[in-house]
Order: sequence, then structure tokens, then C-alpha cells
Amino acid sequence: MLNLFRSAMVRNAGKLLSANVIAQVIGILVYPVLTRMYAPEDFALLNLFMSISGVLTLIATAEYQYAIVLPKAEEHARALTHVCLLLLSAMTLLTCLSLPFAGAIAGLFKAPELANWWWLMPLSVFCLGLWNILNYWYIRRRAFTRISGYQITQSVFSASGKIGLGWLGRLQGGMIVASVFALLLSMLINGALAWRNYLRELLHPNRSDLRAVSHEYANFPKFNLPRALVNSVGISLPVWLLTPHFGLSEIGQLSLAMMAAFVPLNIISRACYQVLYQRVAELVQNRLSVSRVLWRFCLWIAGALVVGLIPVFVFVPQLVTIIFGAEWLESAYIIRALYPFIVLTPICGSICFLSDVFAKQKTALWMEVGYIAALALALVAGIHTGDFLSAIALFAWVRFAYLAIQLVWYIFLVRNYNRTLS
Repeated sequence: MLNLFRSAMVRNAGKLLSANVIAQVIGILVYPVLTRMYAPEDFALLNLFMSISGVLTLIATAEYQYAIVLPKAEEHARALTHVCLLLLSAMTLLTCLSLPFAGAIAGLFKAPELANWWWLMPLSVFCLGLWNILNYWYIRRRAFTRISGYQITQSVFSASGKIGLGWLGRLQGGMIVASVFALLLSMLINGALAWRNYLRELLHPNRSDLRAVSHEYANFPKFNLPRALVNSVGISLPVWLLTPHFGLSEIGQLSLAMMAAFVPLNIISRACYQVLYQRVAELVQNRLSVSRVLWRFCLWIAGALVVGLIPVFVFVPQLVTIIFGAEWLESAYIIRALYPFIVLTPICGSICFLSDVFAKQKTALWMEVGYIAALALALVAGIHTGDFLSAIALFAWVRFAYLAIQLVWYIFLVRNYNRTLS
């Protein structure tokens, strides 16, 4: 039986890993073209837009989507999906109401160009939020093919749209338009293909179930949402705080560095997260040990990181210059500055669901609050130095310290759970 579980887990991970590889490779392959079409300011504008959209998307579902995987009863999982959809609809409407204030919002970041594309924000929030909901519904239903298909189509539409608009000379904002409409088109195709087998059953919500599951899983909006917001703000904080002081050009270099550094790592960690979450949740539901699954994964990914990251650190300036062009050399030094937290990101990112599975959201929230406070202080100190790389290095070391503490805590949670089994 264990061999059967293991083989199914490997097959599912393979599906997601293959799709992630294809989707991310498509994105990586077009970047040498994009960096020769678009200026660093264009990359920075896209990063700023999507960082704001990401924070609004978190609020849109109140993090209830993570709970969809957990109930034993299918009707409760469907009810949680309906709760998410209702919240997303309300948040999309509120985002529409912000359109008259686009100029004032752009002024906060000293990026007036943002106002020209704010009309796309409600659509971006709706598409991102809807996919977050369906992604966890598919995970529950083991519909990993649907997840894989969305990842590939979204990457293809985004890449082709950015190149097409760049070729037509629609450079400023072109990447934002391509990114948002890629989300929409991919969602429409995914919905059409999944309607019969996976989505049609979501019709006709039960109101009493909606109230029941909202109360039963109240820890997700109560603790997970603030924690996720703090985490998302922590990721976006360098862009938000550094843009007014160093300008869009420097943030564009940072955007490319983050893409080049984290896309290859996210190929592995995202696929592992999705499959591990479903597998570990299943083991906990049946009161079985999770240690073997988690420890084998951690040892495997740690070994892969040691082998892969050392030569990249040595040759990153040459690689960035050859692939993206000489004008992007600064991104190579930003990648080196980010290395402390690059090392731990794949491990922690793959198993960050453990606080949800063991209902420790409150502790996770306070950890995030402490982290964001330390990060804000580090960035302010970096701004006062007047040196962009110093600010990035301080950000990286604070993030590394937080991930190290988080990893130790995850080990503690697993050991405590195992003691309850004996």
C-alpha cells in the first residue's frame, strides 16, 4: 500500500514538475528577447503592478482556498469553494471602485505611469483569485492535469503577448497588458475543459453549509490572511520602499534578478508544495506519520541546491551578460546579494503548508509580523546608505534569518505530531 501511495505521489509530482518546467522554460526563453525590447523601467512597472495585484488577491479570498483540501466531506469542500468565490466577487467590485483614484495611487510610488494601466487591476485580481481557488479544488480532486494545462497555456499566452506588443512598439505597459490577458484567456480555456468533470458540480451552493464551513475554518482568515498579507508585503516591500528613492531603472534590474534567481527554484518547489500538501494532509487525516515523506524530500532538495547553486554564484555575471545583454549586468550582482535567502527558499516554500495542516496559524502570523518589522528596518537602513546593493543585501540576510527560524519550527511541529501517534 505504501508503495502504491509513493508511486502515485511520484506520478503527480511528475505531472506538475513537467508542466512547471515547460511553463517556466517558455518564460525564461523569451526573456533574452524581452530584455532587448523593453527597458528596465518597463520591467519595474510590471513588477509594481503585479505586486499590488498580488496583495489585493490575498484579501479577495481571505485564504479560505487553502482549506479546500482539508475536509473529509466533499460537500464541505464545495462550500469552502463557494465562500471563496463570493469573497472574490466582492473584492473585484471594490477594486473597480478604486479606478477614479488611479492617479493618487500611482503618486504614492512616484510612478505616474502606473495610473495609465490601473484599469486592468480589477481584471487581474479576479483572474488571479479565481485561479487560486480552482487550483486548490483541483488539488483536492487530484486533477493535476488541469493545473498543468493552465500553467502551460498561461505561460504561452503571456510570452507571445509580450513579444507581440513589443514588436508592434507598444512598449510602455505592454507587459502588463500581456500578463493580465494571458491570465484571462488561460482561465477561459481551463474552465471550458474542466467544466464537465470538475466544475459543474460547484453549481447550487448550500447556504447552511457556507455558514458552517466559514465558522469551522475561521482560522484561515483570522490568522492565515494576516500572515499571508505580511508575507506578501514582505516580498513586495523592497519594490514599494525602494522605488521612490532609487527609481524604476534600479527596480527593473531587481525585477530581472528576482526572475532569473527564483524561476528555476520555483519550478521544483511549487510542484513539490502542491503534491506534498495533498499527501501530508491525507496522512494527517488518517493519523499516520509524515516524517519519512518530509525528511526524504528535504534531503533530496538540499543536495540538489548544493550541487546547483555554487557554480551559478561563480559565473552569474558572465551568464547574465550573455543571456540578457550587457546593460543588465547589475542584475548579476543583485543575484549574488540575494544568495543568502535563495538557498533556503525552495525548502521552506515547499513545506510552508505545515502550519495549516497542524493548525498553528496564530504562531505563524506572529513570526511573520516580527519578520516584516525587521525587514522594514533593514530596508530603511539600506535607503539611508544611499546604496542600492547594500539595501538588497540587508533584505536578503533578514529573509535568510527568518527562513532559518521557520525551518526549525517546522521540524518542531512534525516531532510534536509524531509524539501524539505513539
